[in-house]
Amino acid sequence: MNDTKYKLKENLRHISIRKKTASRICSAQVLYGVSYSDCDIDKLIKSFMINYLPSTLEELGLKDLDYDLLNTIIRGVCNNILKIDKIISKKLSKNWTIDRLSETEKSVLRLATYELLFERKFKKLTIINEYISIIEVFGGSPDFANGILENISKEMYEN
Repeated sequence: MNDTKYKLKENLRHISIRKKTASRICSAQVLYGVSYSDCDIDKLIKSFMINYLPSTLEELGLKDLDYDLLNTIIRGVCNNILKIDKIISKKLSKNWTIDRLSETEKSVLRLATYELLFERKFKKLTIINEYISIIEVFGGSPDFANGILENISKEMYEN
């Protein structure tokens, strides 16, 4: 009986973590769409939920995601984008500007930077690992993202 309770509790935690990961993946996709549209963020989120969320959840083997996290980080990035872009820009090499990054890289780095610096609800290692995995899946360089995010987190967590 105790084994069953433990396995159930372990499985629930696992699903909770996967829902957060799914929320971050979906947030990156919505922010990517924002970069190509002048639409209101609410319309873009709604469009994503209708057109892309079902297939994303099916692919991830989930029934739902963490909607609070999704909304918080998307809106957080949109409300703080100038500050976030300035922080990211400072961590790029001198001959590299944020405009040279792909829209995917910008979306993922913005989300990670927001969570690292503005939200601070999760451990920095968790956030960095999540977003490095996401950027790798979307075709970006995990080493590049790791370097940027480590530098951002070091500076901010030392203060």
